[in-house]
Amino acid sequence: MLGKQQIAGIPTALHELFKNAYDAYASVVDVDFYRKSSILMLRDDGIGMSLEDFENRWLTIGTESKLGLDGITNPSIPSGVEKRPTMGEKGIGRLAIATIGPIVLVITRPRHPKNRDTTISLIHWGLFEIPGVDLDEINIPVRTISQIEDLSEDLVREMRNEILESVNEFAGNLVAATFVAGIQSSLKKWELPVSKLTQLSYGPTLSDDGSGTHFIIHPVGEELAADIDEKSSSGATNLERMLLGFSDELYSDESSPLQTHFRDHLEDGQIIDRIGEQQFFTRSEFEIADHKVEGTFDEKGNFKGRISIYRGDYKDFEIPLFSTGEKRVCGPFDISFAYVQGARRDSKIPQGIYEPLTAKLDRIGGLYIYKNGIRVLPYGNSDYDFLEIERR
Repeated sequence: MLGKQQIAGIPTALHELFKNAYDAYASVVDVDFYRKSSILMLRDDGIGMSLEDFENRWLTIGTESKLGLDGITNPSIPSGVEKRPTMGEKGIGRLAIATIGPIVLVITRPRHPKNRDTTISLIHWGLFEIPGVDLDEINIPVRTISQIEDLSEDLVREMRNEILESVNEFAGNLVAATFVAGIQSSLKKWELPVSKLTQLSYGPTLSDDGSGTHFIIHPVGEELAADIDEKSSSGATNLERMLLGFSDELYSDESSPLQTHFRDHLEDGQIIDRIGEQQFFTRSEFEIADHKVEGTFDEKGNFKGRISIYRGDYKDFEIPLFSTGEKRVCGPFDISFAYVQGARRDSKIPQGIYEPLTAKLDRIGGLYIYKNGIRVLPYGNSDYDFLEIERR
């Protein structure tokens, strides 16, 4: 209930899982959505989890708020990597998986040099909906294997059967009987081609020296296809509005802290990356714009930066507020703003570039806000222009 009622749809759930991958020091997170088989797989190359981490952290609600208590500590930071501020909140990301689909296979392997065993778990979220059942009565199958190649359909089937046997003891409760019957029905015909899914030739892998956490969710909620296909009045889909521009690649000179991909495997065999790098605004597109403003507002609200008008040379620019010295509630922040003239005749952008750029602006233009390099929702959506820039 926490996951489903806190998360406004599958794209938002994926955004939360992206933040979890960031917290796990991943550099890449890939989503593959297989429409024909209704399977969604999310893979990251982060630090992963040991069996102890998985049971005491991932399967335990609210561990982020209990750091320092009961021996719970933050996972170790990979060597040579700058510490990242925690973006996920109170375990909502892991619970959000229930929004994507009712059954998830979790596969995780730690980066720890002394413990490289892979932990496998199968979770049916319907178990938590059975009335009158306590958490300690719910059975969640967990296995460990020495290498990902040992993961087979038979092992997954064994865990599935373990859940089926465990729910039989609840069937005698008349109130719970309907829920139990639904779980049994969905599991009896449930199969996963795990051998194929864990041996993809691209993206994060748990083979060899690989580490990270992979989620295989099946079946996927029918609304995901609509989130991908149905366009809003701006021409952007719900998936694009929520997941494009996850990392701040426009303003920072450094490489993005987390590369994200959503590969849509269509039934005709075509594969489309719905949130690839070129789908969002690039630095070169920013420089092409008619007018640009870049700079910093300090903690007192004074602006210092540079401005380019009609694609001219940048000129240094300052706006001192001559304030009383009081600090602004929001604190200091950077801004990077580009504007393209609405009429072709008023713009100095070459014609072959102007049309596709304005089309992209019409579709996904807006004011995106980033904290520690990660996008904050819902800012950026065209229907959430809280500064009313377009209206002004």
